[in-house]
Amino acid sequence: MKKSFIFLTALMLMLIAGNTLIQAQSNTQSRQVIIANGGKFETTPPFSDYVTVEAYNLATKAVTVFGTIYTQSVQDVLISGNKAYVTAQDSVVLYNIDTFTRIAAVADSGVNQMALVNGKLIVTKQYPVGRFRVEALSATDLSLVALIDGIPGDCEGVAVYNNRAFVACDSGYAGTQGRLCVINTANWSLDTILNFGTPAIGIYSVYAYGGYIYTVNKTPYGGGNLGSITRLNPNNGSFVTNTLALNIGSGYGIMGNLLYLGINKSIGSYNLNTQAVVDTALVSYFGIANNIAINSCAVDTVENQFYTNIGNRTSLGAGIVFSLTGDSLGTYHTGLNADACAIDFRLPTGIANNTGSVQESLSIYPNPVSDYLGINLGSISSPDYIKILDLTGRTLEYRTVQPGEDYIRINVADYPAGIYLISYTSEQGTKVKKFIKR
Repeated sequence: MKKSFIFLTALMLMLIAGNTLIQAQSNTQSRQVIIANGGKFETTPPFSDYVTVEAYNLATKAVTVFGTIYTQSVQDVLISGNKAYVTAQDSVVLYNIDTFTRIAAVADSGVNQMALVNGKLIVTKQYPVGRFRVEALSATDLSLVALIDGIPGDCEGVAVYNNRAFVACDSGYAGTQGRLCVINTANWSLDTILNFGTPAIGIYSVYAYGGYIYTVNKTPYGGGNLGSITRLNPNNGSFVTNTLALNIGSGYGIMGNLLYLGINKSIGSYNLNTQAVVDTALVSYFGIANNIAINSCAVDTVENQFYTNIGNRTSLGAGIVFSLTGDSLGTYHTGLNADACAIDFRLPTGIANNTGSVQESLSIYPNPVSDYLGINLGSISSPDYIKILDLTGRTLEYRTVQPGEDYIRINVADYPAGIYLISYTSEQGTKVKKFIKR
């Protein structure tokens, strides 16, 4: 009790000292969808089709094809600010998505999924790589920072929580168990390997949510209708796998307490709090008869929509916008085998980086908040991390901040109504702001 009282008193003094500027501003906007198309599947040279990268502007509906990567498949798109990272078979490419220009590119092998932490790009790897199946690159120029050894199989999704990277490892096509490799991003060492066993065969997508790590474990090839979702407590290593009598695909994203994912070749939803399937067919099944399937999907958490890329792998590729209740809202251009896409979220025009003191340059919006809290970092230098605390001093959320990052969006939908504190630490010290969850 005494410790909590001292903590609360210190925080209140900091708030009274003048660092309590609260600004209720418009929330983040979805600006464009970045789509990476794998092109035709060609097994022998000379090749005639390659990976292309395009932008679909959500305001003007214009499509801009701005990048070609001379390889045969694409794995992931990751957006941070005005930059987009693309992994495509044997390359990692960085684009400026304001000017649609290529910033950097590196030749690589077996590249797969990505995550960002502390100015580093984590890249997971798969066949034909047999060693160093995770690497860290500079987020600025893609130069090599570290190679991580000791990972026993092909790697898929990755999520970062408290400066640790959690990487899905399934031993590839012949995998018999699902494993999660935990990497310390401070020194890029492999801390531990958690074995979720045979119920997690097909471990694929990884998410950090509400203090837990969740993995979506896809139904293995020929596995019928059996997949699972695992919830890990990263503080003590305990986990629970929820086996589902459904055909489970990859995860598409989280909004509120709902995880959207592939279920029975459709888009379904899963409640992360209750650990139960909510809907198995939000977006209807496209049909095996025509070999039409969902290639990729991004969840627009601002406009409450799905941007879904479908196709038959050989001749058809199309983009369809759906509401979160499954209603078709229109179409957009996409290419063949659009296997990766992501949404470019930005602050609205008029909410610019403020000048002046550190106290004046950090703002939060909206306040009070119901679901997503936007944190405008402004001109703060040397960013480190942000914590959300309750009034007893208990940490509810911890987020590292990438150098050059303008803003952060945090899901607070499941927080009880009340007053919370944001603690921000940089080289200039620690500052505190408050916000109200309604």
